[in-house]
Amino acid sequence: MKRRTPKHSADQVDGAISQDAGELSTLGRRGLLTHGGALVVGAAAAGVAVAATSSPASAATGNPVLQGTVNSVGTDQPATEIDATNSTAATPTLILSNTNTNTASSAASSEATPPLRITPAASTRTLPSIATVGGDIVATGDGNLWFTHAVPTVGTFPAIVHTDANSNSFGPLLAPVRLVDTRTTAGRANILDASGNLDSTGRLRAGHTIHIDLTSLVFFGDAVTANLTVTGALGSGFLTIWSGTVALPNASSINYAKGQTIANLSSVGIGEFNTSTKTVTDTVAIACTNNNTHVILDVTGFFVADFAQVNPTHLGSTMRSASTTRAQRVMQARAHFKA
Repeated sequence: MKRRTPKHSADQVDGAISQDAGELSTLGRRGLLTHGGALVVGAAAAGVAVAATSSPASAATGNPVLQGTVNSVGTDQPATEIDATNSTAATPTLILSNTNTNTASSAASSEATPPLRITPAASTRTLPSIATVGGDIVATGDGNLWFTHAVPTVGTFPAIVHTDANSNSFGPLLAPVRLVDTRTTAGRANILDASGNLDSTGRLRAGHTIHIDLTSLVFFGDAVTANLTVTGALGSGFLTIWSGTVALPNASSINYAKGQTIANLSSVGIGEFNTSTKTVTDTVAIACTNNNTHVILDVTGFFVADFAQVNPTHLGSTMRSASTTRAQRVMQARAHFKA
């Protein structure tokens, strides 16, 4: 005998769908799995458009971030926070990648955009107070970045991350460069104010100061390391080498006796000297207290924010390749030595 197939009106089908939907709202995960197929089939039979599968959409405000899609929360929204908890594997690494670039002040320098930005923890230069765990990275309102160290038996403390803006590096020269030798005319070429401060033989006069031009070797340097030598002194005395931007300090850099040849290594800050015709950006001063003497200055290296500030002709190749800064003074230094 043939089974008789009952006929249903459209109203009956809609009622069945409504009933199934009402049941689903009260069912758990298991009920959803067992009823889901009937719901989709019934809806399709009634001509109702139902999306059984769809591609993931962008995450809206408050929603999870969707992998492999563009996630935008729109404008004027709080910053996105990414929180990863993983107790069974290594700590996940956050990697930001962007192929677009933004040209900086020099055509030779570019950076990926947008950059990673950390909201400052404070508007002052005080130590970050929220860094309480070893490994924390905190930014302060003055633009500095801090890393928190966890020291056994001591606790945690933040230390500033050194950058080109807040620290410098030592750039040793390939070989010492003799910048001053008052015994010869050529050796006196880098003295900015030789007239009146040297005697007829070229010796530095007692009670006088000379300023040395360093710009053939460095541009906007912070400090210089050099060997200061005294020879052919007419009597005992001492020399002082310093930046020259402040009053002569009550300190000696080298002491000598009559006729003695003696040297001493010094590291001093670099200053700026204004002559009647121009301003020289990088200079040091040498003063003689008593008894005229010849002076020799051999430069061995500089403390700079970036190695590009040192003349590449004299800087070691490993130092030249490490140049990365975009600071204005470095760009000026490159243009200076290129010219």
